[in-house]
Amino acid sequence: MHPISLSELIQYARRHSDFYRRFWDQNGFDPAKHFTGEMDLKKIPLITKEDFLSVPARSRSMLDPTDWYYFTAISSGTTAQPMVCFQSCFPTPSYYRFFTDLLEKQASSVLIIRPASYASALIGATLRETYFNPGSIISLGEPDDLASTARLAREIEADQIIARPSEAIRLAPILSKIGYPTEKIIFLWMSGEPITNTISELLKRLYPRAMVLYIYAMTEGPSMLGMRSSRCETLDTLGPNTYHLNTDGYLFEIVGESLVVTTLYKIPTPLIRYKTADRAIISENIKCSCGFEQGPVVSIGARNGNHSYKISGVTFRSEEISSILETLVGLVTKDFSLHIEQQAKDNRLVTVLHLFIRPVVAPSPLIIGAVREALERKLFITRSLSLGEFIRRGAAIFTVDFDENLSGKTIHPPSEIEKLFSHHTPHVGS
Repeated sequence: MHPISLSELIQYARRHSDFYRRFWDQNGFDPAKHFTGEMDLKKIPLITKEDFLSVPARSRSMLDPTDWYYFTAISSGTTAQPMVCFQSCFPTPSYYRFFTDLLEKQASSVLIIRPASYASALIGATLRETYFNPGSIISLGEPDDLASTARLAREIEADQIIARPSEAIRLAPILSKIGYPTEKIIFLWMSGEPITNTISELLKRLYPRAMVLYIYAMTEGPSMLGMRSSRCETLDTLGPNTYHLNTDGYLFEIVGESLVVTTLYKIPTPLIRYKTADRAIISENIKCSCGFEQGPVVSIGARNGNHSYKISGVTFRSEEISSILETLVGLVTKDFSLHIEQQAKDNRLVTVLHLFIRPVVAPSPLIIGAVREALERKLFITRSLSLGEFIRRGAAIFTVDFDENLSGKTIHPPSEIEKLFSHHTPHVGS
């Protein structure tokens, strides 16, 4: 799959996509009148995930039988409603090729620890590219059964792991316990969660010989939006969740602090001025310590509005928290502020949750106890995991406090990520 020009993409969507034709008509955009070239990019109406979700996946997809097979990718549903997308190929960005050239030895036994909704698309749509060397062993581990996954890693002599960072951290002591040294892992491919300094430090400590690749991606796209490796010390100084932008096949904009992407590929559902809702800061002309070519990088924050956040393998949603608080009639309002941090304890990743609530009556330990009990029992942070069970596993610390001036519902990401957006000034490298 090769990139095309913006003009070719617009004409392709205009000819073949009923979905885009209807959307553009509804928003008063006529490519024949309003688009003459890339300088007219901002004339194209923004499209959102909600627009895509308003129709079934088949209704917004252009499927061509000559385009090999299509693989179903399902988003994690951070905003409560997962989205289905079809992909036939994940083109390899230039940074990925640069990164793999740095490996002293190419990985030959790949262990993928991701949910089936992600793994099927990952395997199917990467086989057409050069992500895995010919002759490689490709195996699927169970995210919910890391003991059997560790035994599989030992059996296949895995030297590459593709996983969420939190799961790679949880797997490391299990590998050591069954006698498979983590030093045998030379390549970690990490995606699906924001990166904090705690995660980076733990991965380096637990997998001392591994080159770590951090990926910023989305289900809707056919390639990574951004990448960085454990050699990118320059990007660490800009912020832990900062990546080299993939300019091979994307156009990037910032609209109202939100990252907007246009995908220059003929994919089933083209992304043309797609508003991701991720807060982002783009810094131009950064020369990184890893040696990659000078260019733009992106720092990613929480979604606009701070109404949901996915971290440590779990997701917090403001509406769900608020609805539980609303049941505590006469004790608290539904206003809250949840602050999330990560800590390392004995080589374990611990999520630190500090919840501020607004009381209706005089603050007391009784109210705090009632709030804790309700949230630990009723708040599910995965489809089957309650907040209480997450805490009992030793994976989280949860504290509750009062703030009588609270108004609204807000979820704050780790301070090291959020502070980038509090006093942002554009950064231009030398």
